[in-house]
Amino acid sequence: MHVANGIARVFSTLFHPLFVPTLGMFVLLQLNTYINFSLPAAARRFIILIIFINTAIVPVLSVLIMKRTGYVSSYLLEKRSDRIFPLLVAEVMFFMTYYLLQQLTIPSLIYFFIMAATILILVALLVTLSWKISLHMVSLGGFTAFLIIASLILRADIAWIVAASFVVSGITAASRIQLGAHTPTQVYSGYVLGMTTMILLFIFVLG
Repeated sequence: MHVANGIARVFSTLFHPLFVPTLGMFVLLQLNTYINFSLPAAARRFIILIIFINTAIVPVLSVLIMKRTGYVSSYLLEKRSDRIFPLLVAEVMFFMTYYLLQQLTIPSLIYFFIMAATILILVALLVTLSWKISLHMVSLGGFTAFLIIASLILRADIAWIVAASFVVSGITAASRIQLGAHTPTQVYSGYVLGMTTMILLFIFVLG
């Protein structure tokens, strides 16, 4: 039991929703495609840094401040009500990131990814107002769908990366259940919501 919980905590931390946007952008910018070749290494590092600071560091710091000021009862945001204010902060920061990146001359797929992540947070926030859904699985569902979309648009053979994403998603889903953070329904619903939202955005925005 202790080993299982330890593994579950590792996966819950590594694939935390706030780290997934940085992971997604890192993967996208490492692919052997025109995006990689059209951007100098310094520009790729700058994009990843901006995304990491705005979508991970700032939201995490906001949770620390909210805990100290009493706006949330736990750093882990276990209660549904604790997640609302952090999601609002994340929504603002993700939108700001999208706006900042739009000022740069970079491939549109990068804009799309951050825009889609911003909308995913908004959808998750609306659901969270009345029901506790797995934010881990919403983000991983969106991430997996984005990898599939990127492979189609860029004509990149990344089947092994997509397969790895499904495996990681499954382990993370099991981890959230193992830790008692979510029920199976909340986990499965989160994954389906993330994938469906990303696919619909692809159809209506890029399709």
